[in-house]
Amino acid sequence: MFIEPLLLGITLGVFSGLIPGVGNFVLMLLIWPFLGSFGVVELLMMYAAMASIGQYIGSIPAIIYGIPGEGSSYPAVAESKRLTSVKQVSQAISGSALGSAVGSLLVVGLCWVFLDYTDKIKYFYNTKVLVSLLFTVTLVMIFTVNNRWYVNALLIISGLLLGLIGYNSYLNINFATFNNLYLYAGLPMPVVLICLFAIPQMLHHFNDDVNKGLAKTYEIGRIYVLNPLAMLGSTLIGFFGGLIPGLTTIFSSTAAYNVSMLFTRDPVKRIIVSETANNAGAFSQLLPLLIFGVPLVGSEAILLFLMEQKGFNLVQFKFSDFLPTLAAGLVVVNFVGFLLAWPLSRAVPFFYKFNLKIVMSLLIAMLFCVTLYTGYTNYSTAYYVICFAVLAPIGVMLRNVNTLPLVFAFIIHNKIIDGTFRLYQLIQ
Repeated sequence: MFIEPLLLGITLGVFSGLIPGVGNFVLMLLIWPFLGSFGVVELLMMYAAMASIGQYIGSIPAIIYGIPGEGSSYPAVAESKRLTSVKQVSQAISGSALGSAVGSLLVVGLCWVFLDYTDKIKYFYNTKVLVSLLFTVTLVMIFTVNNRWYVNALLIISGLLLGLIGYNSYLNINFATFNNLYLYAGLPMPVVLICLFAIPQMLHHFNDDVNKGLAKTYEIGRIYVLNPLAMLGSTLIGFFGGLIPGLTTIFSSTAAYNVSMLFTRDPVKRIIVSETANNAGAFSQLLPLLIFGVPLVGSEAILLFLMEQKGFNLVQFKFSDFLPTLAAGLVVVNFVGFLLAWPLSRAVPFFYKFNLKIVMSLLIAMLFCVTLYTGYTNYSTAYYVICFAVLAPIGVMLRNVNTLPLVFAFIIHNKIIDGTFRLYQLIQ
């Protein structure tokens, strides 16, 4: 039943880890038209597989070529310059694969142990909690996303204003509709996300390329096992780091890496610690979404939107009912991830024989095709194309800005406005 979403998630995770700038957010937009056939559980399985595999694969180009496949791979990039022998590179590759598997599965085990407590936490769920969490996530994002804090604040305000365009049933007002029938329904979400996040993100990394002459050689020999205590410590750091809004796995790997610098100068151990932590964070970042319905990153916000279209109701959803299925799926995913990141990692250099500029140009063209398709299925092709033509140049101008706060605010604007309105009514 879940084979298709798992295979799709694994495939997407491979591309997420290999191509700089093409993360989970962009890939979910690329397959947007196909996600309508998935139910809530299948969407979650697909996303969990994609997030996990992306972390596995991202470490390989970071170690071999010194380029970050995933944003959380920057510590591995930094330390890869200090790998001076075939043995060290081999240990970093195999140790990262094992550490990623251990870190991910340990977090799943921790969730299982504390499963009863996660369900009890939901008893405290109410409008006040939801609004508080949303504002906390938004505030943390202002000070953590890698722009100036006032730029992040301006982006969030811009995202909220873009989300307000149309008719709002709670406030009973029309905002910036200009008596246009299409605008009453608001700006089309796929087009806004493609133009104001996917395109800027990809253009920012457009000139990144692999220097094929600097590829490190390594052997598929014995697997390198890090000290179990260090592995456990990095898993715990990764778990809590995954709960940081806007950063999640990036914070996990960076925090674990910084701690490792206090205890060792060995680049192999530092790389393994950071890679173990980011895989641990890849699962823990889902917990606020599954328990409180609060996304921490943009791709989770898309996931939540799609799940709600399928009837996802946080009150009726029980994490304890779903965890056994998710855990079984993740065991399979992590086994596949381990194989891809170690014995099958020899295939990665073949991918980099392609010109990444051509690959990314094709992906941008595919995103435009997604715009046409979603417009066609909503009987609004001309409207979608016009929105694309207006917003795409803005996205190009924002290519050196991390627009995550803008699209995050755009996606969750209804939750913020509706929650605030209900809270106001409760206070009265």
